[in-house]
Amino acid sequence: MLTTLDPGPVPMSAAVRRAPSILDLLLQGDLLDGDIDAAVDAYLADPTAESYALHALYRIDFAEIAAAMRVSARCARDAGGRDGRQALMCALLLHRPRLLQLPVAAPPG
Repeated sequence: MLTTLDPGPVPMSAAVRRAPSILDLLLQGDLLDGDIDAAVDAYLADPTAESYALHALYRIDFAEIAAAMRVSARCARDAGGRDGRQALMCALLLHRPRLLQLPVAAPPG
């Protein structure tokens, strides 16, 4: 029987800590399903678009998303195709957008 040792917490780089994925932002409530749908619709309407801004805080890099997708050449360009939309949605949820500006914190209440 093999025994594995727990390596303990895996250190994350500062860049990873600062850049949540789209899915993280969605789960935190910072984005809504409609925001994700709008980003996907924008790309499918214009596959030559290189980026998309979410709430003026984050920039989605569509070129980076397409490069990360194995099936991007086959599916993502199929505007209106359900498989292409789902493949794009999955890649988008895993994408870590660039922070354009720091969010404004609510004043203490």
